[in-house]
Amino acid sequence: AGLDDLRAALRELRAAWSDVQGYLTDELFARPLSYERVYTLGEFELQRFMTDLRLDGSNHLGECILRKDGSVEYLKTYRLSAAQTRRAYLLEQLASQRWDLEATARALSTTKDALVLRLENAGFGYLLKPHVIEQAKRRG
Repeated sequence: AGLDDLRAALRELRAAWSDVQGYLTDELFARPLSYERVYTLGEFELQRFMTDLRLDGSNHLGECILRKDGSVEYLKTYRLSAAQTRRAYLLEQLASQRWDLEATARALSTTKDALVLRLENAGFGYLLKPHVIEQAKRRG
């Protein structure tokens, strides 16, 4: 009976782990993903991916190694914190506007100065020239 008990315990553990995995990845697999092919070696391909960013929900990024037949050999995901999501969202908005501060500010329905201050507060001040930040602070 010892081996049967062990098998039953293993079945219960697998079922419980399946529930946990479903809970943790529910939004990940139900959301649109953007991905980038990073490297190819033989029949393997390294891809990095990210969910569409939602400021009011969970967001993930990760990487996977795929075989040419589509089978997953490795998968690692990271759940972004709210602060990481806000930072990623700002960068995504800037990139979508070709890093043009005026255009990005318009897309976010704000002013250029407010965007500059938001970038600095998010830790991206190093991307801007110091005089741009100082002007925004004076006017803001």
